[in-house]
Amino acid sequence: MGELLLCSHGLASVPYYIEDIALNVYSLEEMCCYLKQNIELVEPSFMDDELIYWIQTELKLLPLANRLQKLKSNGGSLSEFVKTLAEGCSYCTREEIDKMQEEVADFENKSETECRKIRADRLLQKKRYCAGIIEYKRLLDIPGVSGMLAGNIYHNLGTAYARLFFFQEAADCYKKAFERNKNPLSQKQQQMAEKLAGGMVLPVKAAAEDDVLPDDKIKQWKESYVRDCK
Repeated sequence: MGELLLCSHGLASVPYYIEDIALNVYSLEEMCCYLKQNIELVEPSFMDDELIYWIQTELKLLPLANRLQKLKSNGGSLSEFVKTLAEGCSYCTREEIDKMQEEVADFENKSETECRKIRADRLLQKKRYCAGIIEYKRLLDIPGVSGMLAGNIYHNLGTAYARLFFFQEAADCYKKAFERNKNPLSQKQQQMAEKLAGGMVLPVKAAAEDDVLPDDKIKQWKESYVRDCK
Protein backbone atom coordinates (compact mmCIF):
# COMPACT_ATOMS: atom_id res chain seq x y z
CA MET A 1 0.00 0.00 0.00
CA GLY A 2 2.92 2.28 -0.57
CA GLU A 3 4.45 2.10 2.92
CA LEU A 4 6.19 -0.36 5.25
CA LEU A 5 3.81 -1.76 7.87
CA LEU A 6 5.00 -3.50 11.03
CA CYS A 7 2.43 -6.21 11.72
CA SER A 8 1.91 -7.38 15.29
CA HIS A 9 -0.30 -10.28 14.15
CA GLY A 10 0.07 -13.01 11.57
CA LEU A 11 -0.50 -12.53 7.85
CA ALA A 12 -3.36 -14.18 6.03
CA SER A 13 -2.58 -16.87 3.49
CA VAL A 14 -5.74 -15.85 1.63
CA PRO A 15 -6.27 -12.07 1.37
CA TYR A 16 -9.49 -10.18 1.92
CA TYR A 17 -10.47 -8.47 -1.32
CA ILE A 18 -11.80 -4.91 -1.16
CA GLU A 19 -13.69 -4.43 -4.38
CA ASP A 20 -14.03 -0.61 -4.26
CA ILE A 21 -10.33 -0.07 -4.90
CA ALA A 22 -9.37 -3.57 -6.13
CA LEU A 23 -7.14 -4.19 -3.11
CA ASN A 24 -5.99 -7.42 -1.47
CA VAL A 25 -5.45 -7.07 2.28
CA TYR A 26 -3.25 -9.55 4.15
CA SER A 27 -3.19 -8.18 7.70
CA LEU A 28 -5.20 -6.22 10.24
CA GLU A 29 -2.69 -3.37 9.94
CA GLU A 30 -3.28 -3.22 6.19
CA MET A 31 -7.04 -3.16 6.81
CA CYS A 32 -6.63 -0.25 9.22
CA CYS A 33 -4.40 1.53 6.71
CA TYR A 34 -7.16 1.12 4.11
CA LEU A 35 -9.76 2.54 6.53
CA LYS A 36 -7.55 5.47 7.45
CA GLN A 37 -6.92 6.43 3.82
CA ASN A 38 -10.34 5.59 2.37
CA ILE A 39 -12.84 6.09 5.18
CA GLU A 40 -15.14 8.07 2.88
CA LEU A 41 -15.61 4.93 0.74
CA VAL A 42 -16.76 2.71 3.61
CA GLU A 43 -20.42 1.74 3.29
CA PRO A 44 -22.73 -0.39 5.50
CA SER A 45 -21.95 -3.40 3.28
CA PHE A 46 -18.42 -3.34 4.78
CA MET A 47 -19.89 -4.73 8.01
CA ASP A 48 -20.46 -8.25 6.72
CA ASP A 49 -20.01 -11.85 7.81
CA GLU A 50 -17.36 -12.53 5.19
CA LEU A 51 -14.98 -9.98 6.73
CA ILE A 52 -15.61 -11.31 10.23
CA TYR A 53 -15.01 -14.89 9.05
CA TRP A 54 -11.76 -13.80 7.38
CA ILE A 55 -10.55 -12.17 10.60
CA GLN A 56 -11.39 -15.34 12.53
CA THR A 57 -9.99 -17.95 10.15
CA GLU A 58 -7.16 -16.20 8.30
CA LEU A 59 -5.87 -13.76 10.91
CA LYS A 60 -6.69 -16.14 13.80
CA LEU A 61 -8.09 -13.23 15.83
CA LEU A 62 -11.04 -15.01 17.41
CA PRO A 63 -11.70 -12.48 20.23
CA LEU A 64 -11.85 -9.59 17.74
CA ALA A 65 -14.05 -11.61 15.37
CA ASN A 66 -16.41 -12.42 18.26
CA ARG A 67 -16.67 -8.75 19.24
CA LEU A 68 -17.42 -7.74 15.67
CA GLN A 69 -19.99 -10.54 15.23
CA LYS A 70 -21.74 -9.60 18.49
CA LEU A 71 -21.81 -5.96 17.42
CA LYS A 72 -23.31 -6.86 14.05
CA SER A 73 -25.86 -9.30 15.52
CA ASN A 74 -27.02 -6.70 18.04
CA GLY A 75 -27.63 -4.11 15.34
CA GLY A 76 -24.58 -2.01 16.12
CA SER A 77 -23.66 0.93 13.91
CA LEU A 78 -21.05 0.97 11.16
CA SER A 79 -19.10 3.63 13.09
CA GLU A 80 -18.86 1.30 16.11
CA PHE A 81 -17.80 -1.55 13.83
CA VAL A 82 -15.00 0.53 12.32
CA LYS A 83 -13.87 1.69 15.77
CA THR A 84 -13.78 -1.87 17.14
CA LEU A 85 -11.87 -3.11 14.10
CA ALA A 86 -9.31 -0.30 14.28
CA GLU A 87 -8.78 -0.90 17.98
CA GLY A 88 -7.73 -4.48 17.18
CA CYS A 89 -4.16 -3.37 16.48
CA SER A 90 -1.90 -0.41 17.18
CA TYR A 91 -1.69 0.95 13.63
CA CYS A 92 -4.02 3.92 14.21
CA THR A 93 -3.71 6.42 17.03
CA ARG A 94 -6.64 7.17 19.32
CA GLU A 95 -7.16 10.50 17.54
CA GLU A 96 -7.21 8.78 14.14
CA ILE A 97 -9.71 6.18 15.33
CA ASP A 98 -11.98 8.87 16.77
CA LYS A 99 -11.79 10.83 13.53
CA MET A 100 -12.68 7.77 11.43
CA GLN A 101 -15.59 6.96 13.70
CA GLU A 102 -16.81 10.53 13.48
CA GLU A 103 -16.60 10.57 9.68
CA VAL A 104 -18.50 7.29 9.36
CA ALA A 105 -21.12 8.53 11.84
CA ASP A 106 -21.83 11.44 9.48
CA PHE A 107 -23.36 8.93 7.06
CA GLU A 108 -25.65 7.29 9.60
CA ASN A 109 -29.34 8.26 9.67
CA LYS A 110 -28.99 9.99 6.31
CA SER A 111 -30.56 9.15 2.97
CA GLU A 112 -28.61 7.45 0.19
CA THR A 113 -28.46 10.74 -1.70
CA GLU A 114 -27.08 12.65 1.30
CA CYS A 115 -24.47 9.94 1.95
CA ARG A 116 -23.30 9.93 -1.65
CA LYS A 117 -23.08 13.73 -1.67
CA ILE A 118 -20.93 13.75 1.48
CA ARG A 119 -18.74 10.98 0.05
CA ALA A 120 -18.27 12.72 -3.30
CA ASP A 121 -17.48 16.07 -1.66
CA ARG A 122 -14.85 14.45 0.58
CA LEU A 123 -13.22 12.81 -2.42
CA LEU A 124 -13.09 16.20 -4.12
CA GLN A 125 -11.57 17.81 -1.02
CA LYS A 126 -8.93 15.08 -0.88
CA LYS A 127 -8.07 15.71 -4.56
CA ARG A 128 -9.27 12.27 -5.61
CA TYR A 129 -10.90 13.74 -8.66
CA CYS A 130 -11.55 10.61 -10.74
CA ALA A 131 -13.27 8.86 -7.84
CA GLY A 132 -15.22 12.06 -7.14
CA ILE A 133 -16.43 12.25 -10.74
CA ILE A 134 -17.74 8.70 -10.54
CA GLU A 135 -19.62 9.48 -7.32
CA TYR A 136 -21.13 12.71 -8.67
CA LYS A 137 -22.34 10.89 -11.79
CA ARG A 138 -23.92 8.19 -9.65
CA LEU A 139 -25.64 10.91 -7.66
CA LEU A 140 -27.12 12.46 -10.78
CA ASP A 141 -28.51 9.05 -11.78
CA ILE A 142 -30.57 8.80 -8.58
CA PRO A 143 -34.29 9.44 -9.29
CA GLY A 144 -35.52 12.67 -7.76
CA VAL A 145 -32.19 14.48 -7.77
CA SER A 146 -33.05 17.82 -9.39
CA GLY A 147 -33.24 21.56 -8.83
CA MET A 148 -30.76 23.23 -6.51
CA LEU A 149 -29.24 19.92 -5.37
CA ALA A 150 -28.60 18.81 -8.95
CA GLY A 151 -27.14 22.24 -9.72
CA ASN A 152 -24.70 22.01 -6.82
CA ILE A 153 -23.71 18.49 -7.86
CA TYR A 154 -23.06 19.64 -11.42
CA HIS A 155 -20.98 22.54 -10.08
CA ASN A 156 -18.75 20.22 -8.04
CA LEU A 157 -18.56 17.78 -10.94
CA GLY A 158 -17.34 20.68 -13.08
CA THR A 159 -14.75 21.50 -10.45
CA ALA A 160 -13.46 17.91 -10.47
CA TYR A 161 -13.14 18.03 -14.26
CA ALA A 162 -11.42 21.42 -14.09
CA ARG A 163 -8.84 20.16 -11.62
CA LEU A 164 -8.00 17.46 -14.18
CA PHE A 165 -7.73 20.15 -16.90
CA PHE A 166 -10.79 18.85 -18.78
CA PHE A 167 -12.01 22.40 -19.26
CA GLN A 168 -14.69 21.75 -21.90
CA GLU A 169 -16.30 19.07 -19.73
CA ALA A 170 -16.04 21.47 -16.80
CA ALA A 171 -17.71 24.26 -18.78
CA ASP A 172 -20.59 21.95 -19.76
CA CYS A 173 -21.13 20.97 -16.11
CA TYR A 174 -21.01 24.57 -14.89
CA LYS A 175 -23.57 25.49 -17.55
CA LYS A 176 -25.93 22.76 -16.33
CA ALA A 177 -25.26 23.89 -12.76
CA PHE A 178 -26.22 27.51 -13.45
CA GLU A 179 -29.38 26.42 -15.27
CA ARG A 180 -30.47 24.71 -12.06
CA ASN A 181 -29.04 26.67 -9.13
CA LYS A 182 -28.75 30.18 -10.66
CA ASN A 183 -25.55 30.61 -8.67
CA PRO A 184 -23.39 33.41 -10.16
CA LEU A 185 -20.25 31.44 -9.25
CA SER A 186 -21.35 28.59 -11.52
CA GLN A 187 -21.79 31.05 -14.38
CA LYS A 188 -18.42 32.67 -13.68
CA GLN A 189 -16.71 29.28 -13.63
CA GLN A 190 -18.42 28.33 -16.89
CA GLN A 191 -17.04 31.42 -18.58
CA MET A 192 -13.54 30.84 -17.26
CA ALA A 193 -13.61 27.16 -18.22
CA GLU A 194 -14.71 28.04 -21.75
CA LYS A 195 -11.81 30.47 -22.09
CA LEU A 196 -9.37 27.87 -20.83
CA ALA A 197 -10.88 25.24 -23.13
CA GLY A 198 -10.48 27.60 -26.07
CA GLY A 199 -6.76 28.02 -25.54
CA MET A 200 -7.09 31.37 -23.74
CA VAL A 201 -7.66 33.30 -27.01
CA LEU A 202 -9.95 36.32 -26.83
CA PRO A 203 -13.09 35.77 -28.93
CA VAL A 204 -13.49 39.20 -30.60
CA LYS A 205 -10.41 39.52 -32.81
CA ALA A 206 -8.95 36.05 -32.78
CA ALA A 207 -6.97 36.61 -35.98
CA ALA A 208 -4.87 39.44 -34.58
CA GLU A 209 -1.57 38.71 -32.85
CA ASP A 210 -2.35 41.10 -29.98
CA ASP A 211 -5.42 39.07 -29.02
CA VAL A 212 -3.41 36.16 -27.64
CA LEU A 213 -2.96 36.59 -23.91
CA PRO A 214 0.62 36.78 -22.62
CA ASP A 215 1.98 33.97 -20.45
CA ASP A 216 1.80 35.97 -17.22
CA LYS A 217 -1.87 36.77 -17.84
CA ILE A 218 -2.63 33.12 -18.58
CA LYS A 219 -0.94 32.15 -15.33
CA GLN A 220 -3.00 34.76 -13.45
CA TRP A 221 -6.25 33.47 -14.90
CA LYS A 222 -5.39 29.86 -14.14
CA GLU A 223 -4.54 30.69 -10.54
CA SER A 224 -7.78 32.63 -10.18
CA TYR A 225 -9.74 29.79 -11.76
CA VAL A 226 -8.34 27.11 -9.45
CA ARG A 227 -8.86 29.36 -6.43
CA ASP A 228 -12.54 29.82 -7.27
CA CYS A 229 -13.18 26.11 -7.89
CA LYS A 230 -14.77 25.32 -4.55
